[in-house]
Amino acid sequence: MSRQSEKPSSGWSWVLPSSFRRPRVLLQHAAAGTRHPQKADVIVLLSSGRIDDHWLTPDAAQRLLGALQLYRDNFATVIISSGSQHQRGLSQAELQADWLARAGVPTKAIIVEGRSMRTYESCVEVSRIMRDHGWNSAVIVTSKMDVPRVRLVFAKLGRSVSFLAVPEFGAPRELLYTRGFDVFCHASYEYAALILYKLKGWI
Repeated sequence: MSRQSEKPSSGWSWVLPSSFRRPRVLLQHAAAGTRHPQKADVIVLLSSGRIDDHWLTPDAAQRLLGALQLYRDNFATVIISSGSQHQRGLSQAELQADWLARAGVPTKAIIVEGRSMRTYESCVEVSRIMRDHGWNSAVIVTSKMDVPRVRLVFAKLGRSVSFLAVPEFGAPRELLYTRGFDVFCHASYEYAALILYKLKGWI
């Protein structure tokens, strides 16, 4: 592959120094082919936190709207709401399921996966549910910057998935970009998580 073909096309290439060039390319390759959701046996809504007993975080609410849109557009007839942190008193999957029901999704079309406490565990539990139901494909709803890591985990688990990559940050349009620090933190977390997941054999 030529150097020219490896030039990152991501709008966030300015976030990390040149020493991260190779991981940037890895992320781009991992995300290849996942930009458009495909109709599947099930929709998977990965959690992203909650504020209190009644409110999801803005990112989690964005993801939920994405899952609702897929359901209404007939991408699948069932939604798995996945991910909680019960050790911190958080039942994110349950709250997401409640919001989905309030938005008109029948409760029989919602499966709550509340055993997982991290993204990797969510993928494993979702894969188990898919196996138990005889489902072969899924469309995953998660944040755009999470897609490469999640895709690699599901590939390791042997699952056929596509993604609805929900935008978490808008592209910078002015010299002063107020979300720059947030972008840097999330991008740094994803790079660190890729290394950790690789060391643990999860990807």
